[in-house]
Formats: sequence, structure tokens, C-alpha cells
Amino acid sequence: MRKASSFHLLYAATLSVHLSAIFFHLDILTYVSKFLLPFILAASFITGTEGIPAIFRVSLLAALFFSGFGDMFLLFSEQSPLFFICGLFTFMLSLLSYIGFFLKIRYTNYPLPLCKWPFILGMAAGIIAFIFLMLPYLGQMTLPILFFSVIAYIMLQSVMHAFRLKDQPSGWYSLAGACIYIVSCMLIAIHYFYLPLEMGTFFIMLTYGIAQWGMVTGGLRYLQMRRGYATPQ
Repeated sequence: MRKASSFHLLYAATLSVHLSAIFFHLDILTYVSKFLLPFILAASFITGTEGIPAIFRVSLLAALFFSGFGDMFLLFSEQSPLFFICGLFTFMLSLLSYIGFFLKIRYTNYPLPLCKWPFILGMAAGIIAFIFLMLPYLGQMTLPILFFSVIAYIMLQSVMHAFRLKDQPSGWYSLAGACIYIVSCMLIAIHYFYLPLEMGTFFIMLTYGIAQWGMVTGGLRYLQMRRGYATPQ
């Protein structure tokens, strides 16, 4: 428990340094701190999942690996649209890995969590409405953004339906993280395609950093709770 707290503090400190570097335009510190964030989460997950089946560890670590590369590409997105496209692609791979991780939790979590139809339909309506509003501004990126939006929506639903939240409160961390991830994606879309936001990068990274921490922490706490029970099927 003490080790987990140390990782949480280290992550919070590194995220704070990164946000400060963005605010004060310290480019080198921005790059270094952003590079470290997924590695801290990966180290926390690895050290906290001893004895957990490899499939859980590989899928979550793959999500962090691809998100780390996506972060690096986005740092240079203003220099060339190619970096933004590469970042978008690697974030898609990250989301697919998260989907695999949370679906594996769901289908080893008996009795299976029930489908939450109000959440399914409500989130679909909200995301479709946002995409509809953004369509006139997406240009040549329309199709990639639509693909990304569908994958992000599936990720959100895979998190929601991985846990029985009344019995497994650790799932709230992951669900909150997934919801904040969607907010971060919306901020990116507004900032890059509609209207550059004042301190847009700051708020994008704030929401993104919290989202990643929430999804990883929720999954980790769930697996620790069911360490001897989450076996491959």
C-alpha cells in the first residue's frame, strides 16, 4: 500500500511539473515530464500486479506504451500535420488496448455486469451531437476523427460494463478516468480544429493526465482485490 502511495505521489508531482512547464513555456522540461508520465503508471501497474495473469498486464501496458508514443507525436503536431496523424493512429492503438484490458476484466467478472442502456444511449447521443457540430471544421481529418470517436466510445462502454460498481467501487476510478478521457478528446478537437483555446494545451494535459491515472488505478485496484480470482478463461 505504501509503495502504491509513493507511485501516486510521484505521478502527481510529475504531472504538476509538466503542467508548470507548459504554463511557463519550458519546452525541454515539457518533453521530459510528458515522456515520464506513462512510465510511472506502467511501473505502478507492474509492481502492483505480481501473480496476475499476463494477458491483463500485457494489454494495459500496451495501452500505456502506445499512449506514450501518441504524446510524443502530439508535442510536434504544430510543426507538421503528419505528427498529428501519427499521434491519432497511436492513440487509436492505445484505446484498442484499453478495450481489450477492460473486456477481459468484464468476461472474467462473474456474474457479468448488466448492460446499462441509459448510459449506452446517452453517451452515444452526446458524442454524435458533438461530432455533428464539429464536422464542418474537420476537413480532410473527418474520416480519421470519426474512426477515433467510435473507438473512444467503445472504450468508454467497455469500462462502464467491466465492473459491478455497487460491489466493486474500484471501478469508479476507471469510469471517471474514461469519462475525463472523452472530455480531453473533445478539448483536443476544439483546440485543433475549431478555435485555439487559451491555455488549451494545459487543460488538455490536465484532463488527459487525470484520465490515464484513473483508468490505470481502477483496473489495478480491481485486479488486486481479485488477485486469485481473475484467471484466464
